[in-house]
Amino acid sequence: MLNTNALHNALNILISLSALLVAILLASGCTQLATGTLECSQSSISPKITAYAIAGLGALKMLVNIGRDGLSGLIKPQPPVQK
Repeated sequence: MLNTNALHNALNILISLSALLVAILLASGCTQLATGTLECSQSSISPKITAYAIAGLGALKMLVNIGRDGLSGLIKPQPPVQK
């Protein structure tokens, strides 16, 4: 069963994997220009796709948090995990 906590953790994993994909882009031939953009003419993976994935997953994670706990839930302390 996928509850909001499981979804929240799944999104954390996907965001981490997206960051890993950026590292793979850099290792696979992309170079970072002085402007901060990636030049990937030598890579088979587009950095635009990675950027959209990271932004979308981060926004979805925030929406899950707001839906679960309301706007005040973004700043309130979370209760300890019970076993």
